[in-house]
Amino acid sequence: MLKQILAFFLLMQLTTVCFSDESIKKNKVFIVGVTSFDYAPHYFMDGHRFSGFARDVLDLFAKKSGYEFKYQPRPYVRMVKELLTGETDFQYPDNPHWLNDQKSGHNLFYSNGVIQYIDGIIRWKSDFGKPLSTLKRIAMPRGWTPVDYLPLVRRGELIAEEEDQVGSVIDMLLHNRVDGSYLNIDVATYYLESHKISGQIGFDPSLPYQFSQYSLSSTLHPEIIKEFDQFLIDSAAAIVQIKNKYKFRFDTDPMKKRK
Repeated sequence: MLKQILAFFLLMQLTTVCFSDESIKKNKVFIVGVTSFDYAPHYFMDGHRFSGFARDVLDLFAKKSGYEFKYQPRPYVRMVKELLTGETDFQYPDNPHWLNDQKSGHNLFYSNGVIQYIDGIIRWKSDFGKPLSTLKRIAMPRGWTPVDYLPLVRRGELIAEEEDQVGSVIDMLLHNRVDGSYLNIDVATYYLESHKISGQIGFDPSLPYQFSQYSLSSTLHPEIIKEFDQFLIDSAAAIVQIKNKYKFRFDTDPMKKRK
C-alpha cells in the first residue's frame, strides 16, 4: 500500500513538472526583429505598426504554437546586429546570402522558405534589353546585398547608392539620378501601381536578378525554427491563401517561364 501511495505521488510530481514545462513553452514571448520601412505587400509599416503578409503568417504560427510574438521595427543593419547579439529572438525576413561579412563567425539557424521572391533591376521600359554595361549607377535599400552585382561594385564598374525607403530608391530612378533601382519586384510593382507610375517603368528580366526565398532566422532558438519548418508544411494551404490575399505575382523564376 505504501509503495502504491509513493508511486501515486511520484506520478503526480512528474505530471506537474511536465505540465509546468509545457505551460512555460506555450506562454513564451519572443521578440521578432523586422525592418522599420514600408515594404508592401510583404509587410506594411504604419508608424510602428507591422502588418501585411509576413505579419499574417508569423501570427498564424504563433497562434498555432501557443507563442506570443512582439515585433520590433529597426533599420535593417541595426536589426541584423541585434539578432547577432541576441537582443532579439528572431529576424524576418532573412536569407543566408545577406550581409555575410557581418554574420561571419555567428551560428545562425534559418527556416525553410516562407515565400519565394525576385530581387532585380527596375528601369525605364525604353531601356529594356540593353546590356549590363549600360548600368553605371543603381539605387537600393540601405544594407542590402545586391548579390549578382557585387563583383561590378567591387571592381568600381558600378556605383550602388543606398536609400532608407523604397520610395526614395524609386525616386532616384524617376529623376534619372541612377540607371536602375535594385528592389524586390513585388514591392517595386506595388509601389509603382499604387502611385500610378507603372506605365513606363518595370522589371527588366534580361538583367541579372536574384531568385531566392525569405526565411525566419535565429541565433537562439533552433528548436523553434524546426517547429516553424513543420508549420510551413502543415499550413501550406493557409499560407497560399494569405499570399493570394496580398496578390503576389513575382514568386516564380522568370527563367522557368521561358523554358
